[in-house]
Amino acid sequence: MKNEFYLKSFTSKWIKYSDYEFRKDEKGNTYITPAENSNYTIYDPFEKSSDILFDLIDLGDAILKNDDKTEIYDKLILFAKNYGLLGFVSSSIYNRDIVGEQNVLFTQNNIVSKSLELDGNLMNSEEYIKIFTPFATEDDLYTREFDGHLTVIKAEDSPKFYGKKPLILDIVFSKFYCERIEWIMEYAKNISENLNQAIVYQNENLTEPVEIMPDKFNPHKIGFTVAMFGKPQINWDFDSLQSTIDMIYAFALTEENRILNRCSYCHKPFFAKNTREKYCTPSCRNCANVIKSRNKKKALKNQDMVNTQKNDDIKTLNNQCEEKICLDDTKSDLIEKEIKNILEIIDKRIIENINIKTHKVGADDMKNEKRKQAIYEYKEKKTTGGVYKITNTESKKSLIKGEIDLASMQNRFNFSVKTNSCLNLKLRNDWNKYGANSFTFEILEEVEMKSEMDRRQFKKQLDELADKYSEKMNEDELY
Repeated sequence: MKNEFYLKSFTSKWIKYSDYEFRKDEKGNTYITPAENSNYTIYDPFEKSSDILFDLIDLGDAILKNDDKTEIYDKLILFAKNYGLLGFVSSSIYNRDIVGEQNVLFTQNNIVSKSLELDGNLMNSEEYIKIFTPFATEDDLYTREFDGHLTVIKAEDSPKFYGKKPLILDIVFSKFYCERIEWIMEYAKNISENLNQAIVYQNENLTEPVEIMPDKFNPHKIGFTVAMFGKPQINWDFDSLQSTIDMIYAFALTEENRILNRCSYCHKPFFAKNTREKYCTPSCRNCANVIKSRNKKKALKNQDMVNTQKNDDIKTLNNQCEEKICLDDTKSDLIEKEIKNILEIIDKRIIENINIKTHKVGADDMKNEKRKQAIYEYKEKKTTGGVYKITNTESKKSLIKGEIDLASMQNRFNFSVKTNSCLNLKLRNDWNKYGANSFTFEILEEVEMKSEMDRRQFKKQLDELADKYSEKMNEDELY
């Protein structure tokens, strides 16, 4: 479907070649470039907005998961064949057209300049263009002044705009233009990480607006003009495929009628009609239901094993008790103690040898006796909370908090590190500066909730305990 995220009409033009290949320059940098005998095609990226976005995120996911290098390279080639290169040569700088200008000015937090390790944000324009055309000779690609204007001369048949578009696009659309694979991989990874963090924030009860990875998703140079055709309308100006994808992703993420989410089964991105829609296809939903059904049957089987073993142990205990009843009354105290010890051994054996997985039970799925047993076991389950500390190994600062469910908090921390999504707003600055892997999670003390307490009273006790730990540290050591 054309322009599916937009209230107004969006159009753009970009170029792709029929085949691409990898080549290394003299310094060992690996580039992706159009193949020698490939042919070009001009297309509208907004006609394929969903496909571009989902394929880019799929590439980013593969990179984040450290998939096999061959698989990642295959995805890179396929992405280029379907959509072309990203046009980093124009999207990474503020200059609208660098052909004929002396220097280029880099945008903030761009991928290209970071890889070049420059001292400043300026670079000679000619040297800059050579970074994107390392395999072109002087006869293949050069500029010439004609009738008071600069013209790009290309030794092959590819689109020439002659002033209708920025002159740099004549170079971008040539067969000699190429981009380092590390730039494309970094951009794909950033979009994937950005989506992961957005999903995390969707499940948080935020009290104030929070930017999503501002240092990694910060689009520049998306301009527009106002044109007249029947009525005034906005004409968007995209100088690269990267800028186009930035716009597509931004509108997709903020679309009100549909939610950009990940499938709960295959984890691929998709558009959900509402918050209840968790699966991208009926196939994924069916596969997830099969797994749930198997887990449910396994849990019921484990419960039956528990009941069977408990009944067998009770029978054994009764037999032992009957044998001891015939003893003298003077031994009654000893018998009572021994029975108590046997009961403790039975409970310990059940806990150690049987892994009972809790699950939701409907009225038709479990008989009354089993349901009562499940309710009893839940009520008997003890609540254990405590105090934890998150420490940054670089800044040496710590966050100390009390939490009712320490296990869940530690799982949330591990997930945040894996997805590079900040767990707490107080940690955000150091999280962005030093990275997720610079933080550690430590349990300072575990406390069992007393039977006469409710969860509110228990949380108050844990907060007071956390304050005591905080008082032992200096203010500059705490977040």
